[in-house]
Amino acid sequence: MKRLRNILLTVGLTFFVQSHSFSKTIPIPVEKVFENVKQTLDIKVIGYIGDSIMTYVNINNQDTLNLDCKLKNYSESSIKIMKENNPNYNSWEGTFPKIGETVTMINYEYGGNRVLFARKEKGNYRFWDPMSIPFANSVFFVAKEGTYKPTELCKNDYQTETEFHCSDGFLIEEKEFEILKNKS
Repeated sequence: MKRLRNILLTVGLTFFVQSHSFSKTIPIPVEKVFENVKQTLDIKVIGYIGDSIMTYVNINNQDTLNLDCKLKNYSESSIKIMKENNPNYNSWEGTFPKIGETVTMINYEYGGNRVLFARKEKGNYRFWDPMSIPFANSVFFVAKEGTYKPTELCKNDYQTETEFHCSDGFLIEEKEFEILKNKS
């Protein structure tokens, strides 16, 4: 009886520790992003310091600023593995802009301070989460009707009757985003 109790205690403790050691997916309704925008900047990336700090210039006032990106090295190695396993893998989640690239950066509050990047692409702004990494990824809930659109990656595979679930970001038409930018 004592042996069985020890086995059950060990198994229970193992499950408890394991459940707290894995990170979790963060579901984010896209509307909440734009209801809680703290800052929208057009930036130019000028470099990375030790794979943990992104240095950029604010295009509007030419200030040089830094962004903590300590997960960059981990996310890039994860993406490399994904591409080795599937050459057609084309998600932007967990990626950071290239040095010299100009992008839009949104700082918003949703369960903590968060950052998204966006590139202009075919009449849309394409948003993605640079901090989204395996086992701790952001999943954007994009309503099937409305301002926000799914990316090609999630359009056919990850959906319910009312919304898309996109881990690699979402789209907003350029004119719609300009309206949202002017509100914040």
